[in-house]
Amino acid sequence: MFMRLILTIALSFFVIYAINFFDIASLDYNIRTVAATAVAIIVLRLLYSVFTRFMKVFLFVVIFLPIVGLIIYYIYSYVTGNPVELFDIGSLMERAQSF
Repeated sequence: MFMRLILTIALSFFVIYAINFFDIASLDYNIRTVAATAVAIIVLRLLYSVFTRFMKVFLFVVIFLPIVGLIIYYIYSYVTGNPVELFDIGSLMERAQSF
């Protein structure tokens, strides 16, 4: 924990140096700017961990489950003998134009 804090403070100094080097803003090396940069880095790290966990769930729901649903639908259609109804973009466009 202490080592992570030291690395975050070192990264804060590097971020302030990079901001000054690229003339994005003129920042001084004082305790307020270093602390604010360290807090911003910690918040970004927390947001990254939350969003990567959320993204795993999102990818599971948006990609994996529809593929499994389509596979089950094709197997069900094959077993029952019903034709597979594919998505018809033409009928969708006709319905959209009727509005």
